Order: sequence, then C-alpha cells, then structure tokens
Amino acid sequence: MKKLTEEFNKVSVAKGEYFAIELKSNPSTGYGWDVQLKAGKASLVMKDYISDAQPGSMLVGGGGKQVFVYKAEEAGAIEIEAGYKRSWETTPPLKSKSFSITVK
Repeated sequence: MKKLTEEFNKVSVAKGEYFAIELKSNPSTGYGWDVQLKAGKASLVMKDYISDAQPGSMLVGGGGKQVFVYKAEEAGAIEIEAGYKRSWETTPPLKSKSFSITVK
C-alpha cells in the first residue's frame, strides 16, 4: 500500500488499489485532521489514530499520527484536502495539506 504524508503528497495507484494518508497529530490538544475528498472517486475504508507512545507506557499528552486508508474506485485524478483544526472552532485550520493521487 502506498503512503502519503505531509512531506510526500503525490502518488500513482492502480484502480482498486488502497492508499493511506498518514498525518502527525496530537488529539490531547483538541486538534485533529478533517480530511475531505474534493475530486475523483475513492472510498474511505478505515481511519485510525496510532500513538507514538510505547505499549504499556504512561505517556500522557503525547503525539502520534492519524491514518486514513482509501480505495481508488476509478481511473482519473483524486484530490484530497486535509485541515488540522479543532472541530468546535469556526476559524480556519491551523495548517492545511492537499494530496494528489493519479489512478491508472
């Protein structure tokens, strides 16, 4: 499965192939990634949060990453936008990122 990140935001996949978007996050701050499909056809099949803390550790307030797994449904271009924001605030996101996926 191909992975996109804040630093690596373009990829090519085949129709029916899965791809993941992994974004650094710290939900203890109230912030999280709001990810939206803007163009193309892809299905969100899973979203998860993976902590950077070691299993069994007592780390509180540590960061990790949010993971969004999609399936490319048809050939063409997929555009996905993500904004790092607090869900209850109406202000613009703290940071934004765009992802471009070419489906063959």
